[in-house]
Amino acid sequence: MLKKLGWFGWTFTTVILITIIGASIFFFNLFDLDMKSLVNGEEESAEADSQQEEVAASEETIEEVETIQETVGQDHQEIGDFVSDMHDFYNDTTGYGGINNLNWDEQAEQAEYVDGMISDFLSEVNNEALLNDLQHIQELAQNALESQDADYVRNLHRLFHDLDIALNSYDGYDKIWGVTETLKSAN
Repeated sequence: MLKKLGWFGWTFTTVILITIIGASIFFFNLFDLDMKSLVNGEEESAEADSQQEEVAASEETIEEVETIQETVGQDHQEIGDFVSDMHDFYNDTTGYGGINNLNWDEQAEQAEYVDGMISDFLSEVNNEALLNDLQHIQELAQNALESQDADYVRNLHRLFHDLDIALNSYDGYDKIWGVTETLKSAN
């Protein structure tokens, strides 16, 4: 059987295999899928998903978010501007599979900036939930600097996403990660 394939058969088979492998790699990077979750089964994947589940927005959630924006967001506009800028940065650098190909020099520089800015903001915050969220962000930024682990960057992005909803008029209600204390009541 193997001898009967000939050069055309072998070339065709090789092209098909390379196409399948290339398409798989592209697909997994595009949709930020983890090969480990396929190899280790669905148990770990389901556990990770349940810990960081997205919350679909209901009308009640939208009303609660708008209330938070009008209270906490209005009281902390400078922090809201900072959060919006950081959310944009993480959207640009981690979205569409970017989390798998991080520029660690750029991420380290940003983590140092985040750490310094939050240190400046902490004395201004009069909302306990927001204070805890900022301290959590600062801790994640420091961990990202030390370990260069993409999970810390992913969590920073999610925190900035939820805080952007809480403090600003960001209308990404369709995805609330539920990782901030500021938006806990909106879940």
